[in-house]
Amino acid sequence: MTVETYENAEINDEVLRYRVYIPKVKRRKYKVFIFLHGAGERGDDNLAHIQHNAKLLNYIIDHPIHGKETIIIAPQVPEGQTWVPLEDVRHGTYNYETNPVYPIQEIFNDFLDKELEKRFKVDNRYVYIGGISMGAAGTMDFITRFPGKFAAALPICGTLDLNQLKRYKRTPLWLFHSSDDPVVDYTPFKTGYEKLVEMGADVMYTEFNDTGHGVWVKAYEEPGLIDWIFSKKKTMPRF
Repeated sequence: MTVETYENAEINDEVLRYRVYIPKVKRRKYKVFIFLHGAGERGDDNLAHIQHNAKLLNYIIDHPIHGKETIIIAPQVPEGQTWVPLEDVRHGTYNYETNPVYPIQEIFNDFLDKELEKRFKVDNRYVYIGGISMGAAGTMDFITRFPGKFAAALPICGTLDLNQLKRYKRTPLWLFHSSDDPVVDYTPFKTGYEKLVEMGADVMYTEFNDTGHGVWVKAYEEPGLIDWIFSKKKTMPRF
């Protein structure tokens, strides 16, 4: 995965550092999977977030079909910043309406909204997002901020805002959590899933009871996970 940066002086002085994987097989347009790391991989080396999450990324890269069709983009959050305040992630108190927008989030919002399809040959019907812990909360924030942009989302051991279910409903979701997670409360995911099912949403929820916070280890090995993600196609209009 190559090192890339993005800046927009009109927004702030923040530099978005990210890694990108582009398949060797040339295509007119590619699917895109955006991965958001956890709090422990923050920094400015543009490396720690890849090393810690290599398993999922390699599952995609090595897949005989999806690995040839999919660009992977993995931004790194600087130390001291986050997508969603960490205390809100831990305690399930995240509120989209009052969530502060950090400089890294502002620049990444701009990247998603204006730059992604300029820089890469993206088929915008197949843009996916997922993340773990802090990155899972960020995933839920982005599908709220950009309703209809993503074909599917894969949040693992994060949190959500139960007041935003109508927006979540627009994006197919597969939620993962563990009931013995000592770091992030699992109940917002479970409650959100139950309510989304009642609303007729395309949503799945897998709950473990023995993984602690590291539920992603089992989630990555869930049968059919990769195929489920890439089977989704955006059909609703983007705005």
